[in-house]
Amino acid sequence: MSSSFRVIARSTESADYIALLGNIDASAEQQLQKLPGMVDNQLVHFDFNQAGRINSMGIALLLRCFKQIREEKKAKIVLRELNPTNTLLFKMTGVFMLASHEK
Repeated sequence: MSSSFRVIARSTESADYIALLGNIDASAEQQLQKLPGMVDNQLVHFDFNQAGRINSMGIALLLRCFKQIREEKKAKIVLRELNPTNTLLFKMTGVFMLASHEK
C-alpha cells in the first residue's frame, strides 16, 4: 500500500521538530513507527500544519507513537498548528493526555 504521508524531521540542540504531511491513517504506520527512534531531545514539537485527514487508525498510531516517545525518551511532546477539527478529535480521544497543544 503506497502512502502520500511523509515526515520531515530536524533537530536542534534543545528540541526535535517533526512535521507530519498528508493523511494520517493505516498507510502512515511504517513512518510513525520510526518516529520514536528519531527523537534525540527532551522536547519534541509535532507540526500538523500540513497534516490532512486523521482517521481512527491514525489516532491509534499517534497515541502509540506519543506514548513510546514519552516512556522511552522521557520527552515532552508539543503539538503545533492543529486545525479546529483535529483539536476536537485529539481532545475526545485522549491525545492531549500525552501531549500539550501550542496555540
